[in-house]
Amino acid sequence: MIAAALITFALTAVVSWSAGSRAGAAGTIVSALTWTGNAAGAAIMAWAGARALAGRVETVTLPMQVTGGLPGGAAHLQVDRISGLFAVIAFGIAVPVLAAAAAAGDRARGRLPSAAALLLAAVELILTSAHFFVFLFGWELLTFAFYLLAGFDRDLPGRSRASLVTVVFGKSSGAALLLGGLLLAAHTHTLDIAGWHAAAGSGVAALAFALLLVGFGAKVGLIPGEVWLPEGYPAAPGPVRALMAGVAVNVGFYGMWRTLAVLGAPPTWLVCAVLVIAGATAVLGIAQAASAPTLTGLIAWSSVENAGLITAGYGAALVGAAAHDVRLTALGLTAATVQVCSHALGKSLVFVATSAVEQTYQTVVLDRLGGVTRRLPWAGWGLIVGSFTLAGLPLTAGFAAEWLTLESLIQQFRITSLATQLCVAATAALVALTIGVAGLTFVRVVALTAMGPTRMDQPTPQPVPARIDRRPAYRIGIVLLVVGCLGLAAAAPLEIRAIAAGLRPLVGGAPLGALAGPWVLQPVFSGFSALSPTWLWVVLPALTVVIGLGAVALSRGRLLRVRRVAPWSSASPGVHRGVGYTSSAYVNPIRRVLSTVLLTRVTIRRLPPGRGDEDAAPRFDVRVRVVEVVERYLYRPAIAVVLRAAGTARRMQSGRLDAYMAYMLVALLAVLTLVIVVS
Repeated sequence: MIAAALITFALTAVVSWSAGSRAGAAGTIVSALTWTGNAAGAAIMAWAGARALAGRVETVTLPMQVTGGLPGGAAHLQVDRISGLFAVIAFGIAVPVLAAAAAAGDRARGRLPSAAALLLAAVELILTSAHFFVFLFGWELLTFAFYLLAGFDRDLPGRSRASLVTVVFGKSSGAALLLGGLLLAAHTHTLDIAGWHAAAGSGVAALAFALLLVGFGAKVGLIPGEVWLPEGYPAAPGPVRALMAGVAVNVGFYGMWRTLAVLGAPPTWLVCAVLVIAGATAVLGIAQAASAPTLTGLIAWSSVENAGLITAGYGAALVGAAAHDVRLTALGLTAATVQVCSHALGKSLVFVATSAVEQTYQTVVLDRLGGVTRRLPWAGWGLIVGSFTLAGLPLTAGFAAEWLTLESLIQQFRITSLATQLCVAATAALVALTIGVAGLTFVRVVALTAMGPTRMDQPTPQPVPARIDRRPAYRIGIVLLVVGCLGLAAAAPLEIRAIAAGLRPLVGGAPLGALAGPWVLQPVFSGFSALSPTWLWVVLPALTVVIGLGAVALSRGRLLRVRRVAPWSSASPGVHRGVGYTSSAYVNPIRRVLSTVLLTRVTIRRLPPGRGDEDAAPRFDVRVRVVEVVERYLYRPAIAVVLRAAGTARRMQSGRLDAYMAYMLVALLAVLTLVIVVS
């Protein structure tokens, strides 16, 4: 099945690239076939992952003609329980996303399926690689696929910069992984990833653990590697963004899980660093999302927030590993994995829905969007359910995920290290703040963009022939993702059982302790607290019906009568309806509350009166700007230093042979001196 999926992705890439952008019926047929090929390969890998969760591990040894004689022994691809768990998550969600992408496909982007196939093949290689060089090859292939997708519409503004930023951070993450892997390979004398277990507990393992987490963290968007997500995701075309944000990003979390499985418990300083970075990333991500002016920017920054939440659960697992408490490790990994599932579903759904909004209105500016559900009911309701999931509201998969994450972070009384206790407590406070702000952030999307009134300055929907929200494939993709977001909450105990099967190599059967009953969850430690997302699906609708019937009965039917009154215009005289209360106005209090994180800057400029308006009320131009603190205070000074160093190096390039010989002599003497000192 591993080989079949790889061959399917390879054939799809070749056919799509060879066909190019064909016109007419031939182009439509090729597009449908290539997207179907990608979906078939994803379905094969999802099924292989499900078999691995059931204990049917599959291994494929790569032939010498393919590997070219890699050092460190024969290379093989394997789907075990851990990789099978992430294969089910990533490729299971990829199938409905690819269905929606097939509906959105157009002849001008005829080669887009080949870039998607490249991305899916890279994800498969990363999840199944047992040899470090094959893993790195898959990682670099994924970076290349991200580069192609971010710059696919290279004629549009900002795409060149987005693809450049994406590839820079992708190569940086690969460099960190290379350094960490080579340290372990030099210490254990093997490139077999499973063989690195022999280095566990050593100083080399601690340093390598940190380097590997830096590499994986840059891919998922942890500070300080979060800068590329808000630029790379929105730059990709249509639903393919969901492949990047909801499918491919999971390989970074898989790498974290695999690192813990191979190297064991990390040192305390690294555990504290992971916890602090996770909390800071979550707060920064949701603060930027709350103030983002565009829908795609808001969703992309939400990915940064969710990366922080997932890593917070992973940090709790590291705390348990360092304290040799397998139940705490199981709780942290279970919470983080449930959060991975909810994020992948919710993020894929909102990006798929946004693709229809962008195609129809030709804009993603939040202040210009309103009443999407009336124009695009399928995309609008997908946007609502996805937003509720990412906000962690009840009856969605995100609710149990955030509850488990918070439960894992309030177990600090079970450990004895004071430093670790303080870091866990601080991360718990930051995560709680993040969850609260996330609710306000996505209310902005649901109440003002999806279900709000149509704005007077809203662009007229474009007469796009066969809009994607009308196509069956798109609707199937939306329905499957909505069912996943809602059904995973109703079937949360079944989800826990599947996750427990995948985490068995790490913590044995400890995750099953999260099942307090057939339909009740608990944070592994019995008697601490309990929650039943399944029963919420019964109780909350029943209470809604009872309250509604009671209100109608007590009002003697008057509640159902229609009373027509003049609409309220934000209590502002002279403000036309539809423009008085904008998305930016709604989020302004949040910008002020989080001004220490956003460094909010407000500029007010009085506009000159127009001709004949000298006696009218003065008009003002108010502009609000937020600052991305990591980019402003870390990367910009670093880039300035690099540019100055490059200028100095350029002046050293005199073109004189004697000067170059002198440089070589100085370098040789320095190397000899270093060798003598070390020996």
